[in-house]
Amino acid sequence: KPRFFKLAFLFIVLVATPILATVHYANNHPVLWNLISNCAESWCTTGNNIVDNGDDVALGVGTLSGSPFASSTVVYYTIGIYFSLICSGTPHTCIFDGLNSHRLMTITGTGGGTMTLAGIHFKDGYAINSYGGALYIGSSALVSVQGCKLSSNQAGYGGGIAAWNSGTTVNAYTTIFDGNTATDGDDIYVSGASVTVHSTCPP
Repeated sequence: KPRFFKLAFLFIVLVATPILATVHYANNHPVLWNLISNCAESWCTTGNNIVDNGDDVALGVGTLSGSPFASSTVVYYTIGIYFSLICSGTPHTCIFDGLNSHRLMTITGTGGGTMTLAGIHFKDGYAINSYGGALYIGSSALVSVQGCKLSSNQAGYGGGIAAWNSGTTVNAYTTIFDGNTATDGDDIYVSGASVTVHSTCPP
């Protein structure tokens, strides 16, 4: 009996104990790119240390830019995964810079979970003949943009954000849009998706 009760107690503890997310640290662009860019199609490349669903990535203060790129037009490309990218400094001090040559992030599906982007400054993203200068979000992705800044991004559609496809849901909380330009939708372009801009912090 004592052994049975010990095993039963251990089982209860293991079941009741929450599984904590792994926290990764990215102080430069190559480290971050290898953590999150998982596009494995023939026309793009993937990182070598991809995060698991639900993990957190703490970003170092400073500017992340340059190579490697996921493709000839995109810096970071994620498919079917979700995680949190969180600036470790004050808001907007972690800067993603597209150098007026690449879209900053393509988020294609999130595997049913919500991707969180918090406190990041997305600037100088470029998709002049395409969608989403800073962020292209589609394929039923669920994305929460929290306290970010999107500035001076350019695209054909959605200089800041382009959200595509039914089932795609984007919530932008206390996020600043400044100086983004596009033929259609300087800050946000929506086609079939749901995008809500909130003046309050996330619940």
